[in-house]
Formats: sequence, C-alpha cells, structure tokens
Amino acid sequence: MYDFLAGKIVRKDPTRLVLEVNGVGYDLAIPLSTFHALGAAGESVRIWTHLVVREDSHQLFGFKAEEERMVFRLLLSVTGIGPKMSLAILSGIGTNELRKAIIDGSIPTLTAVSGIGRKTAERLIVELREKILLLEPRASAPASGRKDHNEQLVEDSLEALVSLGYRRPEAKQAVQKVLAEKETISLSLEDLIRASLKYI
Repeated sequence: MYDFLAGKIVRKDPTRLVLEVNGVGYDLAIPLSTFHALGAAGESVRIWTHLVVREDSHQLFGFKAEEERMVFRLLLSVTGIGPKMSLAILSGIGTNELRKAIIDGSIPTLTAVSGIGRKTAERLIVELREKILLLEPRASAPASGRKDHNEQLVEDSLEALVSLGYRRPEAKQAVQKVLAEKETISLSLEDLIRASLKYI
C-alpha cells in the first residue's frame, strides 16, 4: 500500500518517528539504526515503509535504508518472528553483521540480541540462509566494485553525521579515524556512524 513516505520529521525517539506528509502526521515504528541515521526535527527525509495489517490495528514501520526494509521483510517470513521482534533484531545487530551471522551459522552472535534464544537463532539460520545467499551480490564482486561501495558508505555516513548536527570537517575526521582502525567493507553504515560518534 505504501512504498515510501517523503516529508518532514516532527519528532523522533529510538523506537518511533512522526513524519508530516502534506499536512498528515504518520506515526511509524523504527529500528535504532534508522533513529541514528535521521536528522533533526523539521528536516526533510524519505522513509521506506512496511504496513502490517491486523484485525485490531494497522501499524506502519519505517526504515531510512531500503536494505533495512528488505531484511525486515525477510525476518517476518521466519516462523514465530513478528514485527516487534524483527525491529528488536535490527536494533540489536547491523544488517551486514546479521547476514554474516546467518550465513556462517553463528548462534552466539544471534543469541547476543535481546529476546533471541538458541531455538530462534537456529530457526533464523535454517529459514533464511539460502535467501540471504541469493541476496549477496558482492560475494564475488571485483575490487573496483568494493571501492565504489566503500566510497558510498563513507559519503552516506558523513551525510548522516551532518544531519545529526555535526560539522562536516569534524565528521570527516572522525570517519577517517574509524577507517584507519577497521576494514571498510566489513562495516555497515550504522556501525560506521556509531564508531565515528566516539571521536566527535
């Protein structure tokens, strides 16, 4: 029904976003990663959405990155995983780390997320591993492709930090410090932003 909403941020907290679109306020449940990527109240933003319809309620979920929505929908396809648990998983682990944990069958990584027990972790691995592998376009990508991805990751992180109110030179310096310590290709956007915040 809704693919995305483009409007102004009215207010946000770590689990919720109110977005004004043409005079209408939309109340969206969001993961922590989206909260960190959003700017301040009054700023314009595009949010990718997913609508969950039940007999007693209609709930709208929002994501700053389309990739996050894709992973959210994959999580919903797992037996016993509902919208709230899917959001909790996305809030507790980055999308890249989640994919890696599922592909590698890393139960300890998955059970480190609050609310995920061993049986649920095993179910995530069994039901999503093949689907995740089909969505891994960079597994055999050439070095030039990785470079393009890295450059985009850095630019996206700088935009996110600036939107959070930090000056671009300070944000760039912080990002460079993180990249000097870690391999860029292994970082998700959320990981890079969080790590950069420690240096600002």
